[in-house]
Amino acid sequence: EVQKSIWVKEHVNSIKKHVDQLSAKNYHSLYEMESPDFVLLFIPLEPAFAVALQQEPQLYNVAFEKNIVIVTPSTLLATLRTIDSIWQNDRQHKNAVDIAKQAGRLYDQFRNLLEDLEKIGKQLNTVQSTYSSSITKLTGKGNLITRVERLKTLGAKASKQIDQKWLKRASEDQLEEEEE
Repeated sequence: EVQKSIWVKEHVNSIKKHVDQLSAKNYHSLYEMESPDFVLLFIPLEPAFAVALQQEPQLYNVAFEKNIVIVTPSTLLATLRTIDSIWQNDRQHKNAVDIAKQAGRLYDQFRNLLEDLEKIGKQLNTVQSTYSSSITKLTGKGNLITRVERLKTLGAKASKQIDQKWLKRASEDQLEEEEE
């Protein structure tokens, strides 16, 4: 019984020492390595861990406070799956944040495109208005086409002719204005 007590204490001390050694290595602060804040300490014999917990009930909590999680064959798979799930959630969260940023940039660019299209529309309206005003000056009441053509009939020397479509349009527009 005495021998058993000595071996159990040595076993517990061995686990504590291993916890301290793992904690001192600061794996979570390694340069350029994305690592978790916890290190797993695997105890392959479930009964050995149970005996250590009977002797030192706070063993698991003491290890946990030092960022060491003690796992056994019955808890290892569940712990690894939990870690995997946490990493997947973390990746999804990072992706969601990236998607939100990209969506914001896309939205801003789309808004800028709409503003540019509005400017183009206003510019086209201005150009259309200026064109219409210029055509009215050419073909409307007291239009320039008729007046310039009259100069030619009065004897002005010209080497070119005004296209018939313009002369026709000027006379039609003048007739419409006279009817109004």
